[in-house]
Amino acid sequence: MNKKELRKFYLKKRKELSENNIKSKSKQIHDLLFSRLMMHRYDRIHCYLPISSQNEVDTSLILDTLLKDFSPTLFAPKITAKGVMTHHEFSTLNDFETNKIGIPEPKSKIGLSHEAFFATEDDILVLVPLLAFDKKGYRVGYGGGFYDRFLAHKTANTTTVGLSFFEAEDKIIDIDEFDIPLDHCVTNERVWSF
Repeated sequence: MNKKELRKFYLKKRKELSENNIKSKSKQIHDLLFSRLMMHRYDRIHCYLPISSQNEVDTSLILDTLLKDFSPTLFAPKITAKGVMTHHEFSTLNDFETNKIGIPEPKSKIGLSHEAFFATEDDILVLVPLLAFDKKGYRVGYGGGFYDRFLAHKTANTTTVGLSFFEAEDKIIDIDEFDIPLDHCVTNERVWSF
């Protein structure tokens, strides 16, 4: 399938998940992430907060564990009025508010650009939202290109991990030069590495 078809298919499939399904699968994803990929300590971690109306993987479980048991510098994305994604440091889950279209965002007004976020020698982990992914690590998001533009600046010390309720498609047929493959994807059943 192409991106448009996959987007439509997985939006519908995700909408069919019950609240209990989301909670249970999110916990399984959390457990696999920490048992398989968090052996390495990252200095800087970027993580989205879930849009509950879109039935996204609940990353609040992941963030809660990071805040309690790890000591990275945590960042979350925010979309500015001009449609640019910026990256904001936070230290508690109380540092967020829901914007007018229902997306949780950092309260802080000052964030880093893509270039500034990656301008460090720190080991970085970026947890990436998605609707679908394939066996080569390419992903389909909502179509805005925010994460592709962000990840175009990643460095050799960056690890990217997608989070998904569903397993990999064989191939996304319309990948282009701007698509950035993931290093890993964690589902509730397994960890995919590319």
